[in-house]
Amino acid sequence: MSIAIVGTGQTAHARRRTDVSQAGLAREAVVEALQDAELTMDDIDSVVVASGPAMFGAVNQPEKWLVDALGARFKPVVRVTSGGGTGLAGALAAVNQIKGGAARRVLVVAYDKLSEGALQASISTLYDPFWGREFAVGIMGFSAAYWRARMDRLGHTQEAAAMVAVKNRRHALANPKAHVRKEVTVEEVLASRPLCWPIKVLDVPPISDGACAVILAADDDALAITDAPAWINGMAYYSEADNGADRSMLQSEPLQIAAARVYRDAGITNPFRQFDVAELQEPYTCFELSYYEGLGLCPEGGAADLVASGETAMGGSLPVNPSGGCMGANPIGATALIRLAEAAMQVTGKAGMHQVPGASLALVQAGGGWANLRGVAVVSSEKR
Repeated sequence: MSIAIVGTGQTAHARRRTDVSQAGLAREAVVEALQDAELTMDDIDSVVVASGPAMFGAVNQPEKWLVDALGARFKPVVRVTSGGGTGLAGALAAVNQIKGGAARRVLVVAYDKLSEGALQASISTLYDPFWGREFAVGIMGFSAAYWRARMDRLGHTQEAAAMVAVKNRRHALANPKAHVRKEVTVEEVLASRPLCWPIKVLDVPPISDGACAVILAADDDALAITDAPAWINGMAYYSEADNGADRSMLQSEPLQIAAARVYRDAGITNPFRQFDVAELQEPYTCFELSYYEGLGLCPEGGAADLVASGETAMGGSLPVNPSGGCMGANPIGATALIRLAEAAMQVTGKAGMHQVPGASLALVQAGGGWANLRGVAVVSSEKR
């Protein structure tokens, strides 16, 4: 069974959206997605609500709050949460509902209103209370160690990561929904305030309020809804344990497993040459370098040269994050779904000022944690 994205919607992202409640934020994205697909909630069989951990928004069981706001009363509603990868995990849940025959048209909405939650307290309590929590370093501390492990071995220097920040923030200038639209230079990134060495202020994305919604439909339903569906040619999401001592610090193994699975399903044998565009979730600049290698876009140790070549910038052979990525907007629970929605917009020619000309095959990567939850998807204008 083939499944496609037939509608997408996104809010304007900002540090604080004081004009709407959390439910209103989610509704804003849903209304736009329904309008994009020219559907109403009566046409939707099932709803998946994807949001970060409850403490992110300080609301327990938020799906109950959202039901009426979304117009989903008396419809099947399920909530999925998986940290930064929540949006992609929610989309995969929708795909599985359709494949399992439980629905034909599924709405996925992902959101986070981080201005109202307890972000750091939530992150500090993610870990095993005996083995991990006493460190209380959150994602940034582990990420800094992860980056440091790759600096000497793979050449993931501070300068190379700074180039990621420069590229993505420049791309965000063309995205009207982006939270941060301000250019920076390599020198400014390197000189910015240290947070957890080698991570500095300008290596870190903003914290945003925002939401995203996509509508997925099966086969004939998709073709009846739109002449230009964005077909999902493969999607997978893998994980490993949180304990850093038990894993590789050079590469995310769940990412490599997910990529191998999805590439096989989608017929990808040379990712750098076959993909026209990529949307990669970079919670810190250093992660995009790691993803280049884990996704097979370059050889191990080749990420610094790849970003320096300009081939992953707009106008290059494989533009990465033409939307600006996380550096443009980062409502954590919605960020992964934004990557999927942006990929769908690219292959259907709906990306506006940040459209990659002629894009027909897109790569999506997203995940939660600091390396332990990773998902990959391939989106195409052609059904496989």
